[in-house]
Amino acid sequence: MDRFALEYNLRDACARVLACQQALVSQRVQVRELERSGLDASVARALLDIYEDAKEMALFNRDCVAKALTLAQRESGATIVASNDDAAHKEIFLDDDFFYREAA
Repeated sequence: MDRFALEYNLRDACARVLACQQALVSQRVQVRELERSGLDASVARALLDIYEDAKEMALFNRDCVAKALTLAQRESGATIVASNDDAAHKEIFLDDDFFYREAA
């Protein structure tokens, strides 16, 4: 696979990681609201587990594509320029009260 295709795949993989993080935050809010209301949150928790697994797979995929891109750039002798900002590669953990603090 050429370098440009790998760069495109890396951007796509980073977007999937971000989408997974957003889904996780939203689902955590749903679980918390159900539990605060005294309702059964078992289905919401099961979906949260699925989202967490999907995020792990997205992170693994992103890291594999990033390594492949690094190898392709080394083999071609091209200078290694980060195609994504470093924040996309760092894990972002948001606590449960993120949305409430953001609104305040």
